[in-house]
Amino acid sequence: MLEIHDLHVSYGEVRALAGVSLTAERGSITSLIGANGAGKTTCLKAVSCLAPIQSGTVSFEGVRIDKMRPHQVAGLGIAHVPERGRLFPRMTVLQNILTGAYLRRDRSEIKRDVEAVFEQFPVLGERRSQIAKTLSGGEQQMLTLARATMSRPKLYMLDEPSLGLAPIIVAQVARQIERLADEGSGVVLVEQNARLALGLSETAYVLENGRISIEGESERLANDPHIQNAYLGAA
Repeated sequence: MLEIHDLHVSYGEVRALAGVSLTAERGSITSLIGANGAGKTTCLKAVSCLAPIQSGTVSFEGVRIDKMRPHQVAGLGIAHVPERGRLFPRMTVLQNILTGAYLRRDRSEIKRDVEAVFEQFPVLGERRSQIAKTLSGGEQQMLTLARATMSRPKLYMLDEPSLGLAPIIVAQVARQIERLADEGSGVVLVEQNARLALGLSETAYVLENGRISIEGESERLANDPHIQNAYLGAA
């Protein structure tokens, strides 16, 4: 579904990614873990054509997208959910959700999808007229996921969806991420919470200093001594 091959990204003299290659499949969760500054967010930005790609290729469903403009990438069915969501804080919950459908023209289907979103996220339905900035952190994160579903994406790229959330809210967000994959979408999950990421995903990549250092089945990586010591808090 998504194929990244030998990707190099630099910001001026600073190299952010140095030869990154990874794949993500439909109906599956692929996690990308690593420390702050490892290049995780840059990797997602490169897929969305929001980062300066020096060399390498990015393909989606067999089509190269690394030379496209960001709105063209979104139009192919890739939803990029950035860290902390970047909501429109002075707009209502409903208005924020509708922005996720800005590329669509099927008004009747949009209306049905909004109601489906409120069924999946009942708290958002209760707060549909509430201003987004007045929501709790967990509710705002749910709103970012709900907004992303409105574009009917084939692939979700989620950047730190658990950041700053209470454990009970993290569990709720995790269930929603699993639902996205169960419904057939691909998910690329960027997380500093390695325990959460490895628990949710089938395949994982570890990014260190702009390079993939380890990759494989998430269960195997969770039992790797290096991963346990570096990312899972093992003694």
